[in-house]
Amino acid sequence: MVPADNSDNSGVGGGLGRTITFSNDRAYTANNQATLSPKDQEKVATSVETAIEEKGKLEEKVKSVDITEHLMSIDEVCAKYSVKVNPERPQDSPGLGEQQAAELLLRNGPNTLTPPKKKSGFHKFMICLSSLFNLMLIAAGILEYILLAIDYKDNKANIYMGAILIVVAFLNAGVEWYQQRKSENTLAALLKMIPAKTHVVRDGRLVSIASAEVVVGDVLFLRMGDKVPADCYVFAGSDLKVDNS
Repeated sequence: MVPADNSDNSGVGGGLGRTITFSNDRAYTANNQATLSPKDQEKVATSVETAIEEKGKLEEKVKSVDITEHLMSIDEVCAKYSVKVNPERPQDSPGLGEQQAAELLLRNGPNTLTPPKKKSGFHKFMICLSSLFNLMLIAAGILEYILLAIDYKDNKANIYMGAILIVVAFLNAGVEWYQQRKSENTLAALLKMIPAKTHVVRDGRLVSIASAEVVVGDVLFLRMGDKVPADCYVFAGSDLKVDNS
């Protein structure tokens, strides 16, 4: 939660730290309202209702944000995750213990994103079949059979032409589906061969582990070119630059 500023909390504005409050009588007493015309009173009521609406939206926005570590000091973050660091000499930070990290990994699970739902092979084949070129071939084949039904005697050749066009569309979709599946399998095999590694401090020692084994509270050591494996709180750095591309 954002700390309130007790200096003045009677209106909107003043930054994120200011509490927004409104009285039940819409901030106007009977005497004040008596001096206003009905039109002005209506404007005031509308303004107050708008302000109350904005207050509700701001409160909902604050509630929806569950990451608050950036608002804490380094000591508060360390206390929250039961980890020890040395901001003055980061290289001497003890970090988490191996046993503590193993328990956190077992409790919270691996540091991996939930994979998207995979499409079935049939679904992928239908996507390939529904490409514009294949649909045109199928439509041309159906048109051949329509002409055949209109005049069977003079359009007997349309039996073979329609079948050929439709078969070519299915073959083209099959080849495209096979190539996509082969590429996906090759990429998956390469990713498994080269797992992502991350340097962390465990029991005061710098060790290299798989990024999936990073747990909440780990002290990370990132070098130039390293990928950030998780949301991090930066407490020390030298010439730090981040590429979000």
